[in-house]
Amino acid sequence: MKIVFPGSPFWIIFTPSLLVPVTSIQMPAQAACVMTDVSLQVAIHGSPNPANQSNQVFMGTGVQPCWGNTTTHTSTQLYVGSGNTTQQRTSGHFVEGNGDHPLAPYGIQGPVVGTQISVPIDIYSPAHDPNFLESLGLPINP
Repeated sequence: MKIVFPGSPFWIIFTPSLLVPVTSIQMPAQAACVMTDVSLQVAIHGSPNPANQSNQVFMGTGVQPCWGNTTTHTSTQLYVGSGNTTQQRTSGHFVEGNGDHPLAPYGIQGPVVGTQISVPIDIYSPAHDPNFLESLGLPINP
């Protein structure tokens, strides 16, 4: 069978060999378990030594396969000062999902998707460095 769209040079040909029976599973759409961790550490300081910034993230799940649940952690650490700084962060995620998902008998498992975003920012600021200000003969304000 040939179908022609009026006023258009496009047409589609259907043949019996292209007809494929399609079955569907009647269930609501669900996704695998997803965990996201976003960390921002900002140090603006007057020390010429780099800031000590660390971020440890632990993610886990109790039920495999894990379906239909999410967690999101966000954090921001900010230091502005004359000295050196240490910024330490530890974050833990634990997610449980529906292990008896209807697709489990078919061998379809939902992986736990873990995403970690860590943004350490370390800025040396002469305006916060007492030694730099003193070398310019400027007053030092605590």
